[in-house]
Amino acid sequence: CPHCQQTIRIRDNIPLFSWLMLKGRCRDCQAKISKRYPLVELLTALAFLLASLVWPESGWGLAVMILSAWLIAASVIDLDHQWLPDVFTQGVLWTGLIAAWAQQSPLTLQDAVTGVLVGFITFYSLRWIAGIVLRKEALGMGDVLLFAALGGWVGALSLPNVALIASCCGLIYAVITKRGSTTLPFGPCLSLGGIATLYLQALF
Repeated sequence: CPHCQQTIRIRDNIPLFSWLMLKGRCRDCQAKISKRYPLVELLTALAFLLASLVWPESGWGLAVMILSAWLIAASVIDLDHQWLPDVFTQGVLWTGLIAAWAQQSPLTLQDAVTGVLVGFITFYSLRWIAGIVLRKEALGMGDVLLFAALGGWVGALSLPNVALIASCCGLIYAVITKRGSTTLPFGPCLSLGGIATLYLQALF
C-alpha cells in the first residue's frame, strides 16, 4: 500500500474482485484505493473478452489480448507522465512480429516488417518536419515507435486508418479537456487507433 507501506496480500490482489470486497479501501490503513485500478482491470478484462469472441480458439486472439494489455498499460503511463516507456513499445513490436513469424497473424512476416518500417519512416519524417515548422517537438519518439510497432499488426496499407482514428481521438480529447495549447498524450490515441483498425479488419 502506498499509504501504510504494508505488503498487499495475495487475496487482496485479485483483479476487480478484491477492490469490490475491500470497498475501495486498504485492509490495513483504510486509505482509499484509487478507482483507476478497478477501471483498468475492468477494461483489460473486457478487451480480453472481446478478443476471445472475435477470434475464438485462435493464436491471433491470444496475441491481440497481449497487445491490449501492452496498450492499456502504456496508455495509463502516457496519460500520467506523457511518456511511453520502451518496454511497452518494444513489447507491442515483438509480439506482433512473433505472431507473424509463428503464422498466427493475418500478415506474413514480410508484410509485418514492412508495416513497421513504413510506420517508422512516416512518423519519424512527420516528427522531423513538424519540429522544423513549429520549432518545437510535436511528436515524442515514443509515439513514433508505437506507430511503427502497430504497423507490424495492421500492415502498411492500414496505417493511414490508425493515424486518422488517432487524430480524431486526439482532437476530441483536446476539445473535452481544453488542452489545445498544451502537450497532448498521443499514446492512448494511437492505441485506440491501432485496436480499432484491427477489429475493423476482422469485421470487414
